[in-house]
Amino acid sequence: MQLIFTVVAAIAALLILLLVILSASASRRLAQPPRHTEKWTPKDLGYDYEDVEVKTEDGLVLRGWLVKRDSDRTVIAVHGYTSSRWSDYMRMVLDILARNGFNVAVFDMRAHGASEGAYTTLGYREVRDISAIVDWLESRGLGGKLGIIGYSMGGAITLMALSAEPRLRAGVADSPYIDIRSSGRNWIKLVKAPLRYLLLASYPLVVRLTARKTGVNPENLVMYNYAQKIKKPLLIIAGRNDELVPLEEVEKFYQLLRSVNPNAEIWVNDARHVAAIKDYTSEYEKRVVSFFSRWLQ
Repeated sequence: MQLIFTVVAAIAALLILLLVILSASASRRLAQPPRHTEKWTPKDLGYDYEDVEVKTEDGLVLRGWLVKRDSDRTVIAVHGYTSSRWSDYMRMVLDILARNGFNVAVFDMRAHGASEGAYTTLGYREVRDISAIVDWLESRGLGGKLGIIGYSMGGAITLMALSAEPRLRAGVADSPYIDIRSSGRNWIKLVKAPLRYLLLASYPLVVRLTARKTGVNPENLVMYNYAQKIKKPLLIIAGRNDELVPLEEVEKFYQLLRSVNPNAEIWVNDARHVAAIKDYTSEYEKRVVSFFSRWLQ
């Protein structure tokens, strides 16, 4: 009996050790996502552009592009987690906006693409980075009629920025996460077994370690907390087949938002996460361009 107890205790200890190691590894990957860079530029889409840099309030350099279209209306486009300005949907939205006469500013967020930063904060400090970008655009005479469009993490950044940055006039949030913990858990569910089960078992520790590493309380990445602070025009784009952000979460957020914001809109379609721009390209362009044309006056 003593031998059985010893073996069981040893197995349990090894399992706990495995979960701790796995949690530490997953936390490190969450805070330091792989960087996505490519060689194409807006010139390949037919647009003149500038390579630009903006310094954040904590001294990091964000790198991006500015496409000017002889307009007083400018839209900041914000990519999602693990993505960058080179992602396919960023290429598409840059083309849509520029082709319809908007100036477009696209930047790699901290710890993404070609920008500096050891860690992402999954949207929290990135809101202040958006304000630094707004400062820079104002210095270039492009801050008078500003909009923002963001995808996934960038969608959440859009929501938080609209609640905090008065110089933004309107925004579009495509597939924004509503509760970072919920979306993280849904991402794990896409991982193949048996790793999926180990990650789910260790997920509370992963969240705790990631919060410690990034210095961000996960409660600050729950969009319900910002819904009733957003008084600017906002279009939310949500997919019924979004594998990371349940539609019911988006609809709950939208109901809170609508209780204080009559200029909030939602477009629900059958796309998966951040896929509406590809699946409904023509309608996507019509809705987004119409929205910004109406509110960036």
